[in-house]
Amino acid sequence: MYALGSNSPVTPAYADTKAMTSQLGDVSIRFSADPEGMDWLRHDHPYAAVSAPAGIQSTVHMMRDGDTIVTTILLGNATAKTISAAVGDIGITLPLEDRYWDETGDYSIERHCNAHLFCGGTCSWILALRMSGKAPHLGLVLTEGALADYSVSRDFSHYSNDRGCFVLHPEAMEFAPGQMRTISWTIFPCDSREDFLRQAAFRSRFIDARWNSYVTFPGEMAVLRIHPSFALQPGETVSVNGLPASPDGEGGYLFSYTPDDADAFTHDTYRDRVGEHRFTVRAGERTVTTRLFVSTPIDRLIAERVRFIADRQQYRGQDEHLKGAYLPYDNEDGRQYYYAGDDSGLVVNDYNAGRERVGMGLLLVASLRALGDGTFVDGTAQRDSDGLREKLADSLHDYRSFVERELVDTATGEVFNDSPRDNAYRRLYNAPWYAELFVELWKLDGDVEDLRIACRILAWFYAQGSFRFYPIELPILALEHALDEAGESDLHDEMRDLFVRHARELAGLGLNYPKHEVNYEQSIVAPATSVILQTAALTGDRALLAAGFEQLHVLDQFNGCQPDAHLNEVAIRHWDGFWFGKRKQYGDTFPHYWSGLTGDLFDLAADLMDDGDQSAAYRRRADASRKALLQLFFPDGTASCAYVFPFSVNGERTHFADPMANDQDWALYFILRHRLDAE
Repeated sequence: MYALGSNSPVTPAYADTKAMTSQLGDVSIRFSADPEGMDWLRHDHPYAAVSAPAGIQSTVHMMRDGDTIVTTILLGNATAKTISAAVGDIGITLPLEDRYWDETGDYSIERHCNAHLFCGGTCSWILALRMSGKAPHLGLVLTEGALADYSVSRDFSHYSNDRGCFVLHPEAMEFAPGQMRTISWTIFPCDSREDFLRQAAFRSRFIDARWNSYVTFPGEMAVLRIHPSFALQPGETVSVNGLPASPDGEGGYLFSYTPDDADAFTHDTYRDRVGEHRFTVRAGERTVTTRLFVSTPIDRLIAERVRFIADRQQYRGQDEHLKGAYLPYDNEDGRQYYYAGDDSGLVVNDYNAGRERVGMGLLLVASLRALGDGTFVDGTAQRDSDGLREKLADSLHDYRSFVERELVDTATGEVFNDSPRDNAYRRLYNAPWYAELFVELWKLDGDVEDLRIACRILAWFYAQGSFRFYPIELPILALEHALDEAGESDLHDEMRDLFVRHARELAGLGLNYPKHEVNYEQSIVAPATSVILQTAALTGDRALLAAGFEQLHVLDQFNGCQPDAHLNEVAIRHWDGFWFGKRKQYGDTFPHYWSGLTGDLFDLAADLMDDGDQSAAYRRRADASRKALLQLFFPDGTASCAYVFPFSVNGERTHFADPMANDQDWALYFILRHRLDAE
């Protein structure tokens, strides 16, 4: 962005939205039928304040008709010369109440929302779902103009608890001298995702465009279903990237895409290249731009990834305490990365040798299981299966030695935060992960001592007073089934009693979530859902089943339904790039691997349902949730810990895959574990 006439770089005003002013003053949005009286706007940022290059003047109007609110922004060129505005030159604030704190000190999921933004042309929209899942929710549909992207302006003093103020960016456009352009949207209450889409179609010239799958593979067809809410005028057509869509006979249109040279609709721009592809649907003058991701076939992707981990991310240097560890990897510098703080007491845990990095170990164990039973079916993996198996077995041997030497006391079950047996920072999240590792090792080698170690770890975990803790990936069913199969009945009953107590404690807390590393987040609600539903499946307890589905409903509010591979069935998370990435950048991470927790719980819920149609719907969503995570992995075996999605964060350009490979391998483990369990 440049200042007109001087060609010197400038920082856009929307880098700090708190300093901006709205022509509308202090605005509230409340819906008459809302028993909570929730104000959907936060008041520490202005509503519909405009940032634009010098020479572009703006006027903002708002009109209310009951619960329907229309906001209109007029943008005009006040100079004698043409102005071309690029995406990001103009920003319009939208301060929705999507944060995990507020000034009252009485944080409530009844008065905050999960905002799902889709900036994809003239048919852009936003759906803000109340965090508790209780209607009414807030819908916003664009009625004039076109949006291309969004940014966020964050208050870093609130760390991971403030998603920030959203800034909407119109598409690139040219202003002739004196020319005016309009951006307008309508806000309204809605009851659900489905009700929102119905109302959007009623309130605007809307194009509902949805892929049957937002992640596909070379040779696999993806189908885009297109439903304009308006009748086309004579001579108007529906096209996708300039190619005709076919009428489906029911008032809609179909467009098929196969990333393959042989496909009739494939052209050079996006032949069978792995990666992100954009498709712009045009119906008359209305447009919607969707994104599809073409992934390397999963088996080949996993084979290349585990090979890379064994070759490039396992420490073999001079530090005796790190030998065998799997470490983060800087893809730009092409080297391992380890940092755990300084001698003055500064602790930096998210680049150490423990904690989430165990995801690499879990992936290697599961990959060895897959190689052993023929689950890998890709030609590349098959041709070199013996060599790969030997490489992974050697690597896992060294990693297990590292774990038992530095991270887990196998006699007492204590799990350490980092090597060498360092628990200066005690963290309860770690223990279930290493218990899960030993359960996976038992599945690989059949040694019952692995299960006994897993039980010691969890006994130690509960001895720390963890019955009101929300652990990510507590392996309740996996461990109990393994103990039953191994004939360890006493341990089975002992663990079962601990799990039941834990589940009942969390069920008793209901939706009153205690603060963890973040005040409130998807990976607090997901563990609540997981512990309660897994225990319900184990025991048949109907009260726990009902409590678990209450949690699942709240968890569901985090997941997006936008027609975009980055967003569809991806859970809202917005801080992981800062804590785990190289760029240390806050901002929405779409996707981030913990989003897969929700997908796995959709599958578990499907197992527990009597309704076949609803169960099938959850299974489709689970598959979409896991596949979305493939965007974090690349054909050469490299990976990214998070994709920082917005156009910019506090004025700094983002929309990139962070170059640090760190903890993302949980995603491939989820995918491979699901396949192994299914077989």
